[in-house]
Amino acid sequence: MRLARLCGMLLLAAGPASAEGIGASRLAFQKPALDAPVVVESPADAGGSPAARRPTGLGVERARILLRSLTVPGWGQATLGRKRSAATFALLESGVWASFVSFRVQESLRRRSSESTAQLFAGIDLDGRDEEFRRIVGIYPSSDEYNRLVVNRDAANLYYDDPVKYREYIAQHELKGADSWAWDSFDSFERYVEQRKETRRAGLRANAMLGLAIANRLVSAIHAARYASPPTPSGHFLKLISIFT
Repeated sequence: MRLARLCGMLLLAAGPASAEGIGASRLAFQKPALDAPVVVESPADAGGSPAARRPTGLGVERARILLRSLTVPGWGQATLGRKRSAATFALLESGVWASFVSFRVQESLRRRSSESTAQLFAGIDLDGRDEEFRRIVGIYPSSDEYNRLVVNRDAANLYYDDPVKYREYIAQHELKGADSWAWDSFDSFERYVEQRKETRRAGLRANAMLGLAIANRLVSAIHAARYASPPTPSGHFLKLISIFT
């Protein structure tokens, strides 16, 4: 009798807990737990690196620094406090423009020298002449030689069967009067040709300096943009390629 009463008390004590456990387990299979905390996986936990999460846009501050470097190389670096980089880009810019001015001055002086040589030793004034006429003076020893080899040949090719038009073409296209020249010696002729070559070299070098000035600005802008603080997503107003980030 006592044993039966003791078993009944044990079943009564364990009954509600067991029933609750069985009910909870059945609910777990029927619907998700509404009160379970939601775990959000961060990009770092998912395997993303900080560089991959870095914004790729161009913020206001970064755009300002980039435009400064495009205007004056080194200005953006100076704004960021990178004095050594700023001095390097500024020094390169000064050297580029000093070289450009120097080559332009050389080009002008050598052109004037060639004009003086032609006037003194060939009797032709090249002031105001186009580049094609200057080239012809440096190819043919005299205007008579040009007329014979070029003008007469063209007239013969065009009007070989019409003597009247042949002579009219020569009269219209031959070089004479103020357009005529004759080099006094082969040495003077060679000097003029060499002066023209030096003039062209100086012009090409000046153009190369302009290319270096553009390249210096691009490199300075990219360098400054890389060290500028990354923008926040709310501050985006432009999109650039990933090289600027």
